[in-house]
Amino acid sequence: MEGLTTRQAARFLDMATMGVKPQELEDLLSLDDRQAWISEQVSIDYQRHVERTQYQQQQRGEAQASQDMRVCAWFDIALWGSAQLRQRVAFALSQILVVSDKDANLAAHPLALAHYYDLLSEHAFSDYKSLLYHVSRSPVMGHYLTFVGNLSKQASGVDPDQNYAREVMQLFSIGLYRLNPDGSQQLDGNGKPIPSYDDNDIEALSRTFTGWFADGDSMTAPMVAHDAWHDMGEKQVLGKMVSANLGADEELDVVLEILLDHPNTAPNISRLLIQRLVSSNPRPAYVQRVAEVFTNTRGDLEAVVRAILTDPETLLEHDLHVAKLREPILALCYVYRALEAFPKGGGDIVYNSMNYTESCQQYPLGADSVFNFYQPDDSPQGDLADNGLAAPEFKIVNWSQSIKLSNVFYKLARTYGQDRNKSNSKTELYIAPLELENAIEEWRLADAFQLLAATFLNGEMSSQLTERLQAICEAHSENRRQDAVWKIIFFTVFSPEFMVME
Repeated sequence: MEGLTTRQAARFLDMATMGVKPQELEDLLSLDDRQAWISEQVSIDYQRHVERTQYQQQQRGEAQASQDMRVCAWFDIALWGSAQLRQRVAFALSQILVVSDKDANLAAHPLALAHYYDLLSEHAFSDYKSLLYHVSRSPVMGHYLTFVGNLSKQASGVDPDQNYAREVMQLFSIGLYRLNPDGSQQLDGNGKPIPSYDDNDIEALSRTFTGWFADGDSMTAPMVAHDAWHDMGEKQVLGKMVSANLGADEELDVVLEILLDHPNTAPNISRLLIQRLVSSNPRPAYVQRVAEVFTNTRGDLEAVVRAILTDPETLLEHDLHVAKLREPILALCYVYRALEAFPKGGGDIVYNSMNYTESCQQYPLGADSVFNFYQPDDSPQGDLADNGLAAPEFKIVNWSQSIKLSNVFYKLARTYGQDRNKSNSKTELYIAPLELENAIEEWRLADAFQLLAATFLNGEMSSQLTERLQAICEAHSENRRQDAVWKIIFFTVFSPEFMVME
């Protein structure tokens, strides 16, 4: 038993799920053990995105699956699935090991993208080397970073494609610059960061990724190695010798071991995961503690996730180094989950009524490039940049996006909340905030505001927001009290207190 407060439990679930449902919060408070909760989540069976995409297709009566069905299947699982930690970690991994349906080679293959996401989900709690191995053999990744069908120079007469060789180092493992164990950059005598690899490493590693071909026409079966087209020569990668006459699969195992053992990989991947789950600006000591777990367990992701979510740092409150702007798509999921949104008309799937492409400017496996929706150290001009603080999520947050997201929240709260009995559509999601409606009808404003705080703000609402909501309620006559319900929901979920996780 940990003696978790309601706020601590709510903040933990905010980091570990796609949004805090009231019953799930009660369950965690009763359990009062984050480690046990993680163990339960790791063991829970989970729904596959391929199966749910096919179910979306079936329920819509369409002849073929589409990327929109794939994304709506992701929402089905995010909103209603029980394996929440796996879904949250897979989403974090999808922003590190990036592929995208915006690539012309992948746009027509929604089930292949769903299969790739299932690969991330399946290996979310395995070891990082195994995850990288399966990612490297995925035909989706092979097409996205253009090494499927890569031939040795001996076979083709030209140097092999270097795309994956570069990104597997820069983005998927060691990063651009040498790091200290706490994730800070090492500097040379002139105060400049030191590159972690050079062109020779890229050239050598590109020779490793030769001889890999799709298994027939399959976009889901792992790529197969054809050693006749693989560069069998000796190579030196990151200062380590790779012996000659190794087949493509055996050599892949060797170079992944080199990447895993590189002193950069543990702090780099640990920091990236902390940023996606907990904080845009983790303290170096926090990164180092997690990186030590990564190193000591040889990249056991279950152990790493445990270390991230149960570190003492996560219990700090109102701390710049344990805070992050809520990604728009996570804000959307949180609101729908917290209000327990449901379809009517006999429906049981999500349609794109939330206009996710515009309201969020992000969706799973929909980044503009391999560099994700933003760079991890992006910071908007102003106080954040002046103080050396990263806030990468602001890269996809602007006035146009914010207005469109607010319109989604407005529609949910009013049209499909207050006016939910005026329609019966399976293509929309509805809410029934009965407890809040009763509190307002009985004019128990303090109870209403506490309920909003518990639902959206981890139990704590500022006096400024309380006063604003009080004014909204008091502007309504006794016979129009219910009109205040959707308004105070809307103002709460679009407040900075909700949009910033802290």
